[in-house]
This record gives sequence, structure tokens and C-alpha cells, in this order.
Amino acid sequence: MSDRKSYIRTAAKACIVRDGLLLVQHMRDAEGDFYTLPGGGQERGETLPQTAVRECYEEIGVTVHVGALRFVHEHIRKTADDDIHQIDMIFLCTLAAGAEPHNGSAPDKSQIGVTWLPLAELADYPFFPEVLRPILPRYIDASLPFYYQTLQWV
Repeated sequence: MSDRKSYIRTAAKACIVRDGLLLVQHMRDAEGDFYTLPGGGQERGETLPQTAVRECYEEIGVTVHVGALRFVHEHIRKTADDDIHQIDMIFLCTLAAGAEPHNGSAPDKSQIGVTWLPLAELADYPFFPEVLRPILPRYIDASLPFYYQTLQWV
């Protein structure tokens, strides 16, 4: 029997745009600074919109209103020790009236802040996942969800 870990994780992410700016988490790890959408793993008994609301409150300190599903990102990463298969559901969201994002009560361990990036210039920033950089600005106003995948073997 193998000791490899293998699982599928579902997650909900929030895509929040205001005045041409995209709300992101500012992260820092050993490789430097990068940006990502707020959101995270779905918990047992929780709907994906509930996940987005909870994760945003924990990470960016505000209540969001969850709208349409816009992107589905499936990524599979295989390493020597484990297989990670995650499906991110990215919803268009809006902030509650008067809400100003900030580090929430339970930010991600690499999170150093919350900031707004120019959506039209997203490709110029170290934004994760990289595959979303050109897709998000181009298809954010599409009428149907956009599916994309990332496969990585390390």
C-alpha cells in the first residue's frame, strides 16, 4: 500500500471588481510576493456560496454578496509525496455597503494584506493562478462560466 496522499478538494473564490480594480490578497512566501483571489476550501455541509462568504470574512474582513459563477479552475498537481486535485469555483461577488477590505480574523498564513490591482493590467502582476491572468479580464463579463485547467507534475 502506498503512503501517497491523494484527494479532491473543492473551493470557492471571490472575484470582486470595483472601478476597474480587482480585490486580491497580497501574499508573501520564500519566493516573494504574489496575489490571489480571496476564498478557500469548502467545509462539510457548506454550500459553495456559503464557503465564499465565510472565507472572505476570514481573509479580507468583510461580508460579500455572492453572484454568478464565472470561472471553474481545475488543477492537478502531482509531486513525489502526494497528488493534489482541486476544483476552484470562482464567483462574481460584491462587497456589502460601506465595507472596506482588510486582513480578516483568520488570514491565510502567507497573507500580508489586501489590495486592489488594475484588472486590465493583471498580466503584469505575480497573480496566482497564472493561467487566470489573461482569462479573467477578457471573460469576466461573459454570460456563461469559463472552465480551464492546470496540470503540473513535479
